[in-house]
Amino acid sequence: MNLYTASSLQYQVLRALLLLAVTLLFTACAAGEESSTAGSTGPESSNGGASSTGSVPSEVADVIEQVTSEPRYERSVWGHSIKDLSTGEVLLDQSSDKLFVPGSILKTFSTATALDSYGPDYRFRTPAYQTDAPDQGVLDGNLVLVASGDLSLGLREQSDGTIACNSAPEFDHTYANAGLGGGALVEGDPLAGLDELAQQVQDAGIQEVQGDVVIDDRLFEPYSEWPDGLISPIWVNENRIDITTTPTSSGEAADVDWRPKTAAYTVESDVETVTEDEETDLTVDDSGSGVFRISGQIAAGIDPELRVGEVEDPAAFARTAFIEALEDAGVDVSATATGSNPSDLLPAEDSYGESDRVAEYVSAPLEEFTKVILKTSHNPGADLMACLSAVRAGSRNCEDGVAQEFEVATSLGVPPDSTFLLDGAGSVEFSRVTPDAMTTFLRAVDEQYYGEAYRSSLAELGVDGDVAQVEEDSPAAGYIRVKTGTRATPTPADQGLLTGRTLVGYVEAESGRQLVISIMVGGVPVSSVQDLFSTLETVTEDQGTLAAAIQQGY
Repeated sequence: MNLYTASSLQYQVLRALLLLAVTLLFTACAAGEESSTAGSTGPESSNGGASSTGSVPSEVADVIEQVTSEPRYERSVWGHSIKDLSTGEVLLDQSSDKLFVPGSILKTFSTATALDSYGPDYRFRTPAYQTDAPDQGVLDGNLVLVASGDLSLGLREQSDGTIACNSAPEFDHTYANAGLGGGALVEGDPLAGLDELAQQVQDAGIQEVQGDVVIDDRLFEPYSEWPDGLISPIWVNENRIDITTTPTSSGEAADVDWRPKTAAYTVESDVETVTEDEETDLTVDDSGSGVFRISGQIAAGIDPELRVGEVEDPAAFARTAFIEALEDAGVDVSATATGSNPSDLLPAEDSYGESDRVAEYVSAPLEEFTKVILKTSHNPGADLMACLSAVRAGSRNCEDGVAQEFEVATSLGVPPDSTFLLDGAGSVEFSRVTPDAMTTFLRAVDEQYYGEAYRSSLAELGVDGDVAQVEEDSPAAGYIRVKTGTRATPTPADQGLLTGRTLVGYVEAESGRQLVISIMVGGVPVSSVQDLFSTLETVTEDQGTLAAAIQQGY
C-alpha cells in the first residue's frame, strides 16, 4: 500500500479544501502606535501565543493574543517567525523551531530549486526529429517528438510572452473536480504547441510520413506515487480533458462540450438539468476505452460548470493529437492515430542529430511557469518541477528531485532537522517544516540571482492568483506576497481535523521595511466533516488578520 495515499473520500475532501483555501480572503487590521516596550509580549500561552526577541508593536501583540486565544484553538499550536529581510533580525518568534504540517507552502521549495537548477530565463525546447532523410517529401522512417517537460506546450502562452494564470474567483482547471464551482478554462489553445510543430514539419518539406509517429518520453520515468496524479515528461492540455456542462431547462439533458477534441477521447453525458433550487452534482468517470462519462445533475440558470477527465497515458494522447495536427497541416500520416505509443521504435537517445531536427517548439521562460505554480497552487506543476530538478541532477527518478530540493534548502542555511520533504507539491501529509526554516529559506532565496523572479512568482494580496479577492480598501492589499498551504482530513466518526494551515511570504511593511513572515497553526479540531470548510475559512481569515496586522504594525 502506498503510504502517501489517503482514502478516496479523504483525498477528494483534501483536494476540495486545497481549492477552497486559495479563494478565501485576507482581512486587514487597523494600524496603531508602536509600543516602546522591549522583550516578550507576555507569557507564552499553551496554544502558542506570541513572543519575541525584540520590541513588538502593541497592536500586533494585541491581534496575536486576540486571535490565538480564541476557543477554537484551545488544543491547537501556533507558530510564528517574522524577520527583517535584509538583516535577519527576529521581530517575532513563537514555537518557530517546532515542526508543522506545511501543505502547499512546500511548492516554494520545488519552484526555487527549479529556478536554481535551470535559471529563470530557461526555455523548454520540444523538438521533432526525422529518423531518415525524406525522398521528394516522403519520409519512409519515423517522426519522433521528444518531450522536454514543458507543462504548457502552447496552452498558456500569450502574445506578450507571458503565460496565462487564472486568478480568484476563477480557479485553474487543475482543481475543477473539487466541485466548489468557479473552475475555468485556461485562456489559451490546448493544441497550440502541436499545431506549431506540425506546421514546421510541413515547412521543412515533409509531405507524407510512411513510418510512424512516436513520442520520446524518456526525459524521466513517469511518476504516479504522489497524490496528485501521473507526472509525465509530455503534457498536452496538462493531460486533461476539459468538460464544460451548461444547464438547459429543468427536466432536460444538459449541454456538454469538451476540449481538446481528438480521436483519443470522447465524452458521453447523462447529466440532467434540475430546478434552480436544487444542488449541482457532477462526476467524471473514465471507462478505460477512450470515453469519459460525465453524470449527475446541474441546476438551471447557473453558469456552465467545468470538470476534467485525467489522461492516463500522456504519450499515447500526445501522439494522437500530434498526428491529427500533422494531417491538419497537410502532412499525410500512414500510421493509425489512436493506440499506444510505439516506444519500441525509438532510436538511441544520443542518436538525434541537429540535421535531423525538423521542428522545435520553444516555451516561455521558466519564471512564467513558477508564477502559474505558485499563484494558482498548481499541484502537478510543482511535482513536475521536482522531476525536472532530478533530471538536472543526473537522475530520472522524480524522488531524487525532492532530495535535490532538500540539498538546495540546506545549502541556503535551512537546518537539516527542520525540514522533511516528501513531494514537490506539499500534498503528502507526512511532510514537516518549521516556521523558522521557512523564513530562513525565503531570506536566502531573495539573495540568489533568481530571487527577484522568485518573489514575483508569489501571489500578491488583492492583485492576482489565489489571493486576488480581497477588500479593495484593505491597507495590506498590494504589500504582501504569499504562498499558503492547507492539510485537513475527515475521520470515520464524522469528525474533521485541520492538521495544518500555513502562510509564508514577503511583506513590505507600512514603514517601508521589508520582512519575511511565516505563520502556522496545527491541530485545529472540527466537530463534523460538514464543518471543515467553514472552519478552514475562519482559520484563513485569522491568519490574514495576523499578516495584515504585521504589515501595518511594522
